[in-house]
Amino acid sequence: MKAVILAGGFGTRLRPLTCSRPKQLLPLGTSTLIGYLLEQLQQANVSEVILATGHDIKHLQEYLGDGSAYELIVHYSVESEPLGTAGAIKHAESFLQGEDRFLVLNGDIVSDIKYLQLIKHHQQHKATATITLFKVQDPSRYGVVEITPEGRIRRFVEKPAPGQAPSNLINAGCYVLNHTILDQIPSNREVSIEREVFPALCNSATVIGWEHQGIWVDTGTPASFLEAHHALLTKMRKSQFIGEETQIASSAVIGSNVTIGKRAVIGPHTRLTNTVIFDDAIVGEGTIINEAIIGQGVVIGKDLRLEKHVIVGDGAIIEAGANIPPGTLICPNCHIKKDETPPHCFVKNYKSLSV
Repeated sequence: MKAVILAGGFGTRLRPLTCSRPKQLLPLGTSTLIGYLLEQLQQANVSEVILATGHDIKHLQEYLGDGSAYELIVHYSVESEPLGTAGAIKHAESFLQGEDRFLVLNGDIVSDIKYLQLIKHHQQHKATATITLFKVQDPSRYGVVEITPEGRIRRFVEKPAPGQAPSNLINAGCYVLNHTILDQIPSNREVSIEREVFPALCNSATVIGWEHQGIWVDTGTPASFLEAHHALLTKMRKSQFIGEETQIASSAVIGSNVTIGKRAVIGPHTRLTNTVIFDDAIVGEGTIINEAIIGQGVVIGKDLRLEKHVIVGDGAIIEAGANIPPGTLICPNCHIKKDETPPHCFVKNYKSLSV
């Protein structure tokens, strides 16, 4: 079985974290977003993965290589310009020769989808396409499906107004597709599988839904990135995760939903809750961090407060006495000095290395 991972996005909403790395290489527990996904696919007997991307391929190639570390073969399908979700799949067609069916996954989803069960469901129903569905309380931010009692998808509604959705089942960004679908995707132009291909297929082929019940998080925003870490901690039945060689002062208070990477230093009397701290970061004495994301190698001075979606890019330095309002975004390698208050968004004019 082969799988196409759609990884062409720029991760704009996760800047400044994605100013210095592609979104797929953001840390997740002991791995990264892409590493976690590859581990799951290998366990589901996937043998080859096609990474569909259009930028910053060097970082991904350096990290993944040929995929042998994951006991997979990894291919790279590189777009010269954005082709959309279906266009990216069509662009990877040469890697899918000889496959009757294949998996397609959005690369920024964290889940515990049972891929083998999904594939079995697809085969049992002799479907042309099987779409993983996930039930949410508020479907207005997503593409929603209406299904028949037999599980066949009748229609799609993109981001319905509150209270107007035909169901609470959303497209979860994971599909099993028959190879014949590739013939229906135009070449060399931007094509959306959600808005163009699937709605057309519903009128001429068997498109069914398979409901996933478990972890599912779209990590496209800082809040959802924190939520993904929380979900994994819950699955592991832990309230914190501490990386190797990290030093934590005995008087530090590490609250719930905290993930700390490798070789970090957490000073005396610090208080951390609902926070992700990347490798090699240093947090000074008495500092309080809540609902924040701290990049790799960041140095944070003493007695500071970083709260409510403060995001600090890799290598930044924040001196004691600096004023960091809630929601501040600080770009990589910036130096915030004593008594200085950075703009709310300190990454506005920072050139992303991901572009």
